[in-house]
Amino acid sequence: MEETELVKRMIAGDEDAFAGIMEIYQPQALRAAYLISGNYADSEDIVQETFVACFLNRQKLREPAAFKGWFYKTLSRNAWRICGRKKKEQPAAELYPEDLPAPGLLLSRVVLAEEEKVICDAIEALPIKQRTVIVLYYYNEMSIKEIAKACGCLEGTVKSRLFNGKARLKELLSDREEKGGTAWTILS
Repeated sequence: MEETELVKRMIAGDEDAFAGIMEIYQPQALRAAYLISGNYADSEDIVQETFVACFLNRQKLREPAAFKGWFYKTLSRNAWRICGRKKKEQPAAELYPEDLPAPGLLLSRVVLAEEEKVICDAIEALPIKQRTVIVLYYYNEMSIKEIAKACGCLEGTVKSRLFNGKARLKELLSDREEKGGTAWTILS
């Protein structure tokens, strides 16, 4: 079934349609929330609160085709609120669970895990609003216009945050390279 039809049914109160929407959006939402918050437990809370808010406020959504932007705006606001009140550390074992499948041989897995950790650490070092824009743009493949709607700001602000976030990430990853780390060519 088409996503817009699911949204229309959800607005009408169909819980099965809402479950379908959750199935579609949960993996991306969890990834975005984790990359914004930097904390797995918080990311689960963010996603759960976002879905609850979306269902409770479903009548406020006038245009079903605008659901994606509305959803990510709600997710971003929840993430900013939760990140503002929580500054917890998390064990590395919880951040990088061993049961996640990784392609290739053992060496490939180790290299991939290290690269992911370095990139996640660099993203986490960004200010929260730059982090949000980077996550939505690169990981959720949203357009500048969609991100502006989701963050409740102008497209120029999104472009500025994206530009400055990319510059800061390059700086952080270059600093790591100068200290003997791997050469990174992302965000070209």
